[in-house]
Amino acid sequence: MALGVAGCGGDSQGAAKPLAATATSAAPTPSVQAALGLVDDQESTDAGKAIEVKVLGNDSVTLKDGRTGNVETALTAGQFTVSVDAAPAHGTAAVNGTTITYTSSPGYGGDDEFTYRVDVAGQSLTGTAVVRITLAKPTPTPTPKPAKPAVSYANCDAVRAAGVDPIHEGEPGYGPHLDRDGDGVGCESWSGGSGGSTGGSTGGGGGSTYYDNCAAVRAAGAAPIHAGEPGYGRHLDRDGDGVGCE
Repeated sequence: MALGVAGCGGDSQGAAKPLAATATSAAPTPSVQAALGLVDDQESTDAGKAIEVKVLGNDSVTLKDGRTGNVETALTAGQFTVSVDAAPAHGTAAVNGTTITYTSSPGYGGDDEFTYRVDVAGQSLTGTAVVRITLAKPTPTPTPKPAKPAVSYANCDAVRAAGVDPIHEGEPGYGPHLDRDGDGVGCESWSGGSGGSTGGSTGGGGGSTYYDNCAAVRAAGAAPIHAGEPGYGRHLDRDGDGVGCE
C-alpha cells in the first residue's frame, strides 16, 4: 500500500520541497478598566472654626489609556468636578475648586461627616468618599458674678440705722471718719452709755456721758470739752490737742 505525506512535495527526481510558512495571529491586548480610587478622610478642629479639607490628596484614578495617578495630577482642571453628595448634619460644606470648606453649627461639639463626589468627564467615572470630622466642644464662658454694690455711711447714725454697729475695719462701709479713736472699730458703744447725747456727766450712778458730735456738746453747753471731762472723745477732738469742739 502506498502512503502519501501531506504538505510535502517533490520533483520528478523525488527531491523534497520545503514546507510553506504559516502566519500566527498575536494575542489581543487586554483593555484597561478605568476606575476611581477615592479614600475616606479624617479631620479635627475646634467647634465653630472653619476647616479646609483637601479631599483629593489621597485619591487616585486609572484612565482608559492606562495612565494612573493622583486625581489632581493625572487629570487637568475641567476634566473632573468635585461636589458635595451628602451634606453634614451639624454644619455646612462648601466646594472651593478641589477643596471643601467645612464649618460647624454655632455651639456644636462632637462628630460630624459629609460625603463628596468626583465625576470624570469622558471616562464615565464617578465615585464618592466620606469626610469625618471631630469637633472639640467649646469651653463654656463663665458668667461673671455681679459686683457687690459699694457701701458707704455718712456717719455713725447711718451705721446704727443699718444695724451694723459697731463696724470693723475691712467690713463694707467702714471708714476712718467712723472710727474716731483709730482702733479699727467704728461707731462702738461707750461703756455704760445710753447711746444718746446728754448735757453733762451723770450722777453718782457710775454712768458715762457720751456725745455723738460737737452739736450735742454745744447743745449741752459743754463746749469746748477737754480731755478728762465727761463725754470727751477723740471723735470730738479733730486736731488731737486735748480740747474738743473748740
